[in-house]
Amino acid sequence: MYRTGRFVLICLFALLASGAAAQKNVYSPFARYGIGNIDQQGTFRSRAMGGISSGLRDNLTLNYLTPASYSSIDTASFLFDLGLDYGVMKLAEGDLTCYSQDLTFSHMMLGFPIIRGLGVAAAIVPYSNASYNIGGETSSDGVAGKLYEHHKGSGGYQKVLLGAGYSPLRYISAGMNMFLIFGEATRLNDFIFTSDNNYFNTRKQGSIAMNGIGIEASMQVMVPLPDKWFVNAGFNFAPSFSLKTNTEEIIFRYSNIQTSLLASDTLFQANGSTTSRLPATLRGGIAIGKSDKFTAGADIVYTKWTEASLPNTYGTYRDAISLHAGAEYIPDKYSNYSFFDRLEYRIGCRYGESYTLFEGDKLNEYGITFGAGIPMRRSRSRITLFVDLSGRGGTDDSMVRETRMTVGASLNLFDYWFLKAKYD
Repeated sequence: MYRTGRFVLICLFALLASGAAAQKNVYSPFARYGIGNIDQQGTFRSRAMGGISSGLRDNLTLNYLTPASYSSIDTASFLFDLGLDYGVMKLAEGDLTCYSQDLTFSHMMLGFPIIRGLGVAAAIVPYSNASYNIGGETSSDGVAGKLYEHHKGSGGYQKVLLGAGYSPLRYISAGMNMFLIFGEATRLNDFIFTSDNNYFNTRKQGSIAMNGIGIEASMQVMVPLPDKWFVNAGFNFAPSFSLKTNTEEIIFRYSNIQTSLLASDTLFQANGSTTSRLPATLRGGIAIGKSDKFTAGADIVYTKWTEASLPNTYGTYRDAISLHAGAEYIPDKYSNYSFFDRLEYRIGCRYGESYTLFEGDKLNEYGITFGAGIPMRRSRSRITLFVDLSGRGGTDDSMVRETRMTVGASLNLFDYWFLKAKYD
């Protein structure tokens, strides 16, 4: 336990030094709307299986999307999970193509039991990413010269949670997370006359900082079957909640000729405080399988975005549904002869609807996922890998087409607390 504790402290300091709230700078034009692109949620095991979570229970990994699963943590054990991911984005519109990429910390989670059947967990994970970079020339009716528009966003929002799961009966477990959403998104809009210095350019910039506390509750029902087979069903509900919101906006005009006495002139400036509201979310699903051998499951998620209130943001909101399905297979978990037989192989798929309209059009996202769990020698710890390939946007030249690849790796440490070493 000493070595695990020392490693956890090193990871904590490394994470703090690098900035736990750092955002992935993968630019997406769709991040300009609402609070940005909602990040794919779940542990890397869950994400490699298409994002399922409702029916997953595992004493070796944490499942923060379904807090009822915390009751499966072994007595006197300790779980720690630290992950990072690399994302690359390709944007295509007509004959134009551009790329962006970034590597960043993805999550940090820990969990341990209080008593038998009662486990607690804490985590910090990304919630949304507001990075985009859009530019292009537009017509300038009634004005000589060409007008260049440049729109850029950065920042995003994080989620910190603390939860507990308790199993009052052998085949039933209930749990709850309390979480904090916080962060800031900044936006910059430039309107520049590139061919005539006699006109003033205009810049509009602002920021939206939000923080608020919400809760989510879940329940799992476990049905054991003969020969180690099982069926687990789960349900999760997060009611809508409010966030304190501080906004800042400034509009000014400036000249390309910086020696001019009128090089810059503020037209408008305002700071304000208001309240935003994020919508309720329902998640339900089922998993079937055989212990230490095979698991397959499916989830459906419904978020009522039409009840959201996000002042000073762009976009028209619509209710969104996402579907997730995946499976895991372990040839021989306890094999003494083949390393590849001990590996955990995972595959999945997902479909999701965007919560905003993009220039009046609906956006649907399709993704396939796969990954593996690599057990460490003489340990219950493991390295978890996943790959997510997804696409959304137009299929013709009339809309931007976005193709994304995300690769992630996490270190899942498992150890026992308060066990006295024995010597012969």
